[in-house]
Amino acid sequence: MRKFVGVKSNIHLIGNAHLDPAWLWRFEEGFEAFLATCRSALARMRETPTFIFSCSSASCYEFVEQTDPELFKQIQQAVRDNRWEIVGGWWVEPDCNIPTGESFVRQALYCQRYFKEKFGKTCTTGYCIDSFGHHANLPQLLTQSGMDSYVFMRPEAHELPLPQSLFRWQSQSGDEVLAYRIPFHYSNFKHSITEKLALLEGSSEYDAARPWMLFYGVGNHGGGPTKQQIVEILEQELRMSS
Repeated sequence: MRKFVGVKSNIHLIGNAHLDPAWLWRFEEGFEAFLATCRSALARMRETPTFIFSCSSASCYEFVEQTDPELFKQIQQAVRDNRWEIVGGWWVEPDCNIPTGESFVRQALYCQRYFKEKFGKTCTTGYCIDSFGHHANLPQLLTQSGMDSYVFMRPEAHELPLPQSLFRWQSQSGDEVLAYRIPFHYSNFKHSITEKLALLEGSSEYDAARPWMLFYGVGNHGGGPTKQQIVEILEQELRMSS
């Protein structure tokens, strides 16, 4: 379910579940939400062979490993099967304005080391979709941590217009990453998938010759893609192919 190819566009639909387990939640509530999200994502995989899920934050994966080893083994297998994408490369999805460079370096060190040990690979995609800003030196910190791309959402289009959603972001060091700003939010709290597709093709920055990503799923409190959303995607694919 990673890719949806329309008649005039090349659109990737990204099933995800954003969580902020440290934001005004009790510890137990935050991580229980991640456990429930993982179980739901694996169930959607069993139902739909083309469904692919993406999720970040090594701290959450470690919690699953410690509290539900059998569930963790299922996630490991899904990663091996290329059905589950580990993204982020950081221990948590942090605020990207205030922390020092040392904080980002240590986050990446601990996370990439953990992912390599548990999943046999490290992240190449930086992923912090809900920070309200991003430090100008992030391209250097990302590339030096093994990541060559970065996905974010804020500031949104009404807060900071950009020439295009997909662009090369370069820091003063000369390091650069391929950056992408998610249009129309990372979840479907406001727009359905069908509505997002229509909004994208009607937007002023839309270019059918360029690749695009639209994110879907339940968040901010976790949950991930739903059965209804996956059915909607399959119906869209059938409509576009007929």
